Amino acid sequence: MAQWVDSLIRARYLVGSLGEDAATPWWNTTVTSPVGRRMLARLFPRTVLGAGLETVSRAASIAHDQRIGRLGAYHLFRLPVAEEMAVDESLHQGAADALLHGVADLPDRQARLAALAVLANGEQVDDAYGPIHIGPPTGLRRGKVIPRLCAAYLGAFAAERTAFPFLLDAERQ
Repeated sequence: MAQWVDSLIRARYLVGSLGEDAATPWWNTTVTSPVGRRMLARLFPRTVLGAGLETVSRAASIAHDQRIGRLGAYHLFRLPVAEEMAVDESLHQGAADALLHGVADLPDRQARLAALAVLANGEQVDDAYGPIHIGPPTGLRRGKVIPRLCAAYLGAFAAERTAFPFLLDAERQ
């Protein structure tokens, strides 16, 4: 798998899980919690983590779209078609299971925040609240945008606020 795809998958799971677990939940799911995983395991015994990621991603995508809008804007849970296809392809390979276990098996919220900080790679976004323009989606494959997305989410979770970082095509700015 490409490193940028690995980072996106990790970021989606971490942000999805932290959004479920926030003091005021960002979306109304609990599929990444231990109880939610046990429930999903009964329905999807071999792909429980992938099913959890898909479910929380859909809920998060709806929440982001409601706050940001859809026309020309992308976000962590809804990317341009080529990038979504690359992520989907990676999730259907055997290595994705180990990748998902690496983030799903983190023991608590602090460990998930620390893992998100690693993905932020030293980037910081001040005043992370509400919709936040991060940059163009063209930087996804080069790995320049992913740390900024993660930093915005990290800042929001630390401040116990909601943030919806988004990417906008250059011609729409």
